[in-house]
Amino acid sequence: MTTIRHTVTIDRPVEDVWDYVMDIRNDPVWTTNIVGVGRGAGEPVEVGLDFEETYRFLGVEMPITFTITEHEPHRRSAVEVADGPVPGRGSYDFEPVNGGATRFTATLQTDAHGFFRLAEPVFARMARREFATSVEHLKDILETDRGS
Repeated sequence: MTTIRHTVTIDRPVEDVWDYVMDIRNDPVWTTNIVGVGRGAGEPVEVGLDFEETYRFLGVEMPITFTITEHEPHRRSAVEVADGPVPGRGSYDFEPVNGGATRFTATLQTDAHGFFRLAEPVFARMARREFATSVEHLKDILETDRGS
């Protein structure tokens, strides 16, 4: 199993970060490898919600369906891959810090098999880089766009 985790402190209140991240329609804006959202986008995020996103990795687009497995408003939300090329799960944790900022931690765990298992070290390194870039991009968007 591969675990990827990245934490940033975003100079915005937890409520602002939560609201932006929990709107699945924003995922293609801040997540570098998501190129589209489908079923479930725009729906209220709650345990049991299935939603679809299209990922681009190494130039290949692949649809992935996720199921929300945990949802504690302004604290934590977690998903599991319901249908996709690699089983996995992920979570977002939100913690208020420094009188109005948010410590945001994104975690991804994958359990590769078949071809993906053989190439896991290479894929994991690339995924870590893309994951960190996405989380840092989220920080930039939210700290720059103070009007929303």
